Amino acid sequence: MNSSTQEIYRRKIQEIANDYETRGYRVLIEPATTALPAFLANFHPDIVAYGPEDSIVIEVKVGIRTAASERYRELAETIQHHPGWRFSLVVVDPRSDDVTPSTRPLLDREKIVERLKEAEDLLKRGVKEAGFVLLWVSIEALLRHIASREGLPLERVPSSTLLKELFSLGLLSRNGLDIASRAFSVRNSLVHGFEAPELDATLGELTTLAHELLAEFDQAGNSIA
Repeated sequence: MNSSTQEIYRRKIQEIANDYETRGYRVLIEPATTALPAFLANFHPDIVAYGPEDSIVIEVKVGIRTAASERYRELAETIQHHPGWRFSLVVVDPRSDDVTPSTRPLLDREKIVERLKEAEDLLKRGVKEAGFVLLWVSIEALLRHIASREGLPLERVPSSTLLKELFSLGLLSRNGLDIASRAFSVRNSLVHGFEAPELDATLGELTTLAHELLAEFDQAGNSIA
């Protein structure tokens, strides 16, 4: 891999690991052979996520050429013979990376408020998935503005890293981190085409968090409009 591909690959691995950790899995990144069950001893998976009901072997491939996926066939077939285990291949298209190019400006306050209002209107009409996505957009924009306001180089980092860094710096509360982490897991399920059974349980607290972040920012005298 070239340096750009390697960066995308590493970033996606960490994002996936963070996602599974927020769902209660014990995650190992590039585990040593001694940390693997015997049937995986001949393989070198990118991630193994151990859960109470299932465990997952995850491989990350950068690039959309399907022919390259043939090398995962043996691993997938091996896992199929072991109940409670499943295989997941995550294919990343480097042409559509999820980190916003630095040449694009963040949403300003007016647009953030517009999206919050649109989200709440959608939720009142029962359009939960679209409303949730707009809520997440509003919250992420606010968090990135907070990072920028504090002079931190976090306004363009992946979402999962942004959350943890703001928490570690005392700019996001533990409760805020927990809510945002749960919501981030739901967001990933929705935008990648999967069911999100946690959606209903997350909507109320996410709406509250969005308004709290906006109010705190404004009360600090740092309006972003």
